[in-house]
Amino acid sequence: MFPSHSPEQATIASELRSELAAYESGLRRLLELRWDPELYRELSERFDRIQMLAETLPRLTTTWTELLISRVDLMHALWTMRAPTRINGRVVAFHGRHKVAIHEARRKCALYVSTEASELSRLLAD
Repeated sequence: MFPSHSPEQATIASELRSELAAYESGLRRLLELRWDPELYRELSERFDRIQMLAETLPRLTTTWTELLISRVDLMHALWTMRAPTRINGRVVAFHGRHKVAIHEARRKCALYVSTEASELSRLLAD
């Protein structure tokens, strides 16, 4: 568990978890649809919001870096496909790596939230 965090960080972590889940769902749709410019724009804007939230949580620094790199790799693989109507093994592999990074970020966010809940329970018990 992380040491005591502010209630604001727990709130941000909870919001970030939700944003990451929505981003992951949208990304899955983008890959299924093969290239929807409107959905891509929406996901890019969501990722910008995710970045702003993630930067306020110091324990996510390494995980955020991994998430960012895996996203760049995935987007590059998507943009450089010769046949954008078909997803190749390279895209699938980068998507898998990106999903792992998303799940790790969500797991660390959950620690912020559970730590805050534990602290609150302890304070109420005192």
